[in-house]
Amino acid sequence: MEKMNIIVDQLKQVSTLYLGFLLCIFLLYGCTHQKPKVTVSQFKFNFNNSTYRIRSISSADKTQSYNEIIGEKFMAADYDQDRVIDSILFGEVSLGEAQQVYEYGLNEVSKEKKLHVRNPNTNRYLHEKNDIQLEIRSFRPANGQPFNEFKITDNRPFVHPEITVIVDHNADGNLDEVLKGSVSLEKAQAKYEEAITAGLQKGELVKANGMILVKEK
Repeated sequence: MEKMNIIVDQLKQVSTLYLGFLLCIFLLYGCTHQKPKVTVSQFKFNFNNSTYRIRSISSADKTQSYNEIIGEKFMAADYDQDRVIDSILFGEVSLGEAQQVYEYGLNEVSKEKKLHVRNPNTNRYLHEKNDIQLEIRSFRPANGQPFNEFKITDNRPFVHPEITVIVDHNADGNLDEVLKGSVSLEKAQAKYEEAITAGLQKGELVKANGMILVKEK
């Protein structure tokens, strides 16, 4: 009788484990089928005797959309598809170097009339003064440090506005690296501080944990 109870208990344990195993399979199966479908398109081009690809990835519900520039030695991402490289995913290359390749590739795509322009409005703050537009855009990567991009658009050359984009890698209010444009870090820093002051006063920017970020909407 005692042996039988032990066998029954063991069977109960096996049964419980088996049901748990089936439940895990069901959950995994359900999660797999709940992932939104994505569409991927890519464009291959040559630049300075090297081959690169621009890959555009979008979810079926249009909630997520970003570009990647892929070369033999690096991969970088444009998270909001605004023609500006936001992050180096791997490889020994500067943001400025990746930006140069990316812009060349986008121009090649444009020549074939395959380029769709997006104007994202989320997570950005605009400050305008004397025909100069200052824009702070905040990024909050899932597996990385939040950072800001500061964009200066000088509209005084009406036909061809001058655009400068600089990165604040730590979102600490200090600009670190020029992505494109000719404005010096010193001059850009003064304008960045002007935009930050105005944004904080208006409640469009928030300051916490040593970081200054655009308020999420």
